[in-house]
Amino acid sequence: MSPVTDLTLSGATYETRADADPYFTRQQVAELVHSYLGSADANDPLASPLQGPFSRLPPIRIHVGDDEVLLDDSRRYVERAIAAGVDARLDVWTGMPHGFVGIIGPIKASAQALDAIGRFLTDRFGLRR
Repeated sequence: MSPVTDLTLSGATYETRADADPYFTRQQVAELVHSYLGSADANDPLASPLQGPFSRLPPIRIHVGDDEVLLDDSRRYVERAIAAGVDARLDVWTGMPHGFVGIIGPIKASAQALDAIGRFLTDRFGLRR
């Protein structure tokens, strides 16, 4: 859900979605990335998911709001995974900001996304009865 995959913070949606995403800002992401990386290079494939190897990854499902600053991180990660032959899918939720999945109750999309995630995990782990 709404991953930070580009540790260089180069996605255009940090700017184009800045006003639409009230819950997460480029500055907050930069602070998290700095805490994680320390002195490591943001382009290091061992540190940055977007720069890392995509071969042999398990199936991937990413849910992200179309109002999120992390939208480009999600899009580009799934595009690269698909190009590498990974079973990957991106679900973009219209009008949703960062963290919408955690707003259970007042936001119908939250329950729908959680149901979709549950179905994906149930299918992948063979838990159907």
